[in-house]
Amino acid sequence: MAIMHMNLTSRSLTRKTDVYVGFPTPTLQDMIQHKDHYDPEKQWPVVYLLHGAGGDGFEWIQKADIEALCCQYGFIAVIPNGDLSFYCNTPDGRNYYSFIAEELPAIIESTFHASSRPEDRYIMGYSMGGFGAVKIGLTNPHRYHKIASLSGCMDVAGFINGFESGSIFRIHRNLPGWPDIQGTENDMMHLLDLSIARKEQGGYVPAIYHTIGKQDFIYSFSQEWRKKAQSSCLDFLYTEDDGMHNFDYWNQKIRSEVLPFFFC
Repeated sequence: MAIMHMNLTSRSLTRKTDVYVGFPTPTLQDMIQHKDHYDPEKQWPVVYLLHGAGGDGFEWIQKADIEALCCQYGFIAVIPNGDLSFYCNTPDGRNYYSFIAEELPAIIESTFHASSRPEDRYIMGYSMGGFGAVKIGLTNPHRYHKIASLSGCMDVAGFINGFESGSIFRIHRNLPGWPDIQGTENDMMHLLDLSIARKEQGGYVPAIYHTIGKQDFIYSFSQEWRKKAQSSCLDFLYTEDDGMHNFDYWNQKIRSEVLPFFFC
């Protein structure tokens, strides 16, 4: 098992940024049993992991057992830092959407034994990262096989209007065109409509998984979107259970539902 820390210069961000990469190297148990080997021809599937508001990529390593899961399921985990960007190309020129959707895959696929096949690319996120995973996955359906949202906020306008006046965050500053985001790629209902139309016309749309705890403070900001997705032609899996907006809930779902949804 290996976790690598990359500090790289990004054209999209016009500065250096941190990216963590989890790689499925042989375990000590593999070595004891003489099962350890490195295949120079192996092309690994890749899971892009997006963090939530107020966090950074290191939370995936600190709070989720990503290192072990890379070995168990055989994938490369790519964990960028997205700041508080909501994974947008922000009005002040921080192009996080372009970095994660376009530049970062090119870097990973040219540096590691990472598959470039769309059927080997996955994207997952929690909270703000759940929004980002769905946004990036559905706006680039030709690049991803499956998408997973853990407590993703699918009504960002409603969330901002309901919470921002009393919040330490100022998310609206990072949304291009705010407050007129209706009909844009940050309007998840609009993006859902486009994806449904694409599927009905015979185009490919990645399968989507979405989960949220029933006691999560943003529960209501995903339900209208969830109901529409469930009633559509899309390949959509939704689960909910008792749980809050934290890794206690997300970790059990990653192990029992998300990774089996991705790889089984």
